[in-house]
Amino acid sequence: MIQTIRKAWGIPELRKKIVFTLLILLIFRVGNAIPTPYINTELLGAYIDSTGGSLLSLYNVMSGGAFAQATVFALGVQPYINSSIIIQLLTIAIPSLERLSKEEDGREKIERITRYVGIGLALVQSIGIVASLQSVSVDGQTLLTNPTFFTYATIGIICTAGTAFLVWLGERITEKGIGNGISMILFAGIVSRIPQLVSNMVTSLSNGTLK
Repeated sequence: MIQTIRKAWGIPELRKKIVFTLLILLIFRVGNAIPTPYINTELLGAYIDSTGGSLLSLYNVMSGGAFAQATVFALGVQPYINSSIIIQLLTIAIPSLERLSKEEDGREKIERITRYVGIGLALVQSIGIVASLQSVSVDGQTLLTNPTFFTYATIGIICTAGTAFLVWLGERITEKGIGNGISMILFAGIVSRIPQLVSNMVTSLSNGTLK
């Protein structure tokens, strides 16, 4: 494997693509450190940890821990992935979409539709998740610091913009990087959680809570 990486690095064109991809992934990680306002991140992290293997925990893993920290990339690329699945199913069910998918320009239109549907899903999911967390309290404190319409709108717009930006970054990796941009971002988010998971496991073993 090391020999393969050395050979790939020795090819100038491929080296540029690798460096470009790493820079995009660095931007992704930096964005995961920018918090979304009006959310108590400490309480949210504690609540997600207490829920164990819930849907919120899965969302947190898929976003590389950004969901528990309520960052601008909290939703990750999941809305876009869900949109892709929905459009693919509709392509099979709707003849006009099926014909469109077989055309050169049609595939670009379907990709555009998928992108717009993904952004719409991100907006709906962000507002829905915030609404569900409004009634949750940890140690007598609520997760939202100011539950008003403006708060909902702000969080929804920020998280939706974060997902749209991630999709754009993924497309840049696909075009100018090593390819499969969305998959690369998803993989980077999951891998980034490994050190923390290992640390938590070691801590649990030392405390005797994990046997």
